[in-house]
Amino acid sequence: MNRLNTLFSQKKNLLSIYFTAGFPQLNDTLTILQSLQEAGVDFVEIGMPFSDPLADGPVIQASSTRALQNGMSLNLLFEQLKEVRQSITMPLILMGYFNPVYKFGLERFLKKCQETG
Repeated sequence: MNRLNTLFSQKKNLLSIYFTAGFPQLNDTLTILQSLQEAGVDFVEIGMPFSDPLADGPVIQASSTRALQNGMSLNLLFEQLKEVRQSITMPLILMGYFNPVYKFGLERFLKKCQETG
């Protein structure tokens, strides 16, 4: 059973937090994850920034724009998450549009997710 299924089977009232990778600063991803875990968050949705986030509201649009301006990419995000399981035990979900995943390569994306845990 994966981390998310285990969590859903054990708790009813869950706290989920979303944040955009690379925002507010490019290398804040792990620091934010550590702070959220220490604060008792149950699971985190890590937003993969996209240049044209039309389905999102103005706050997520702005954070995506800033993250991309900071230099965030899927390559960098996976690099940042490479060692994440050494300190982060809560479930993590990558959230975003299919366009960047398609450009990255679906099989490559899924392989990186599996490698990252």
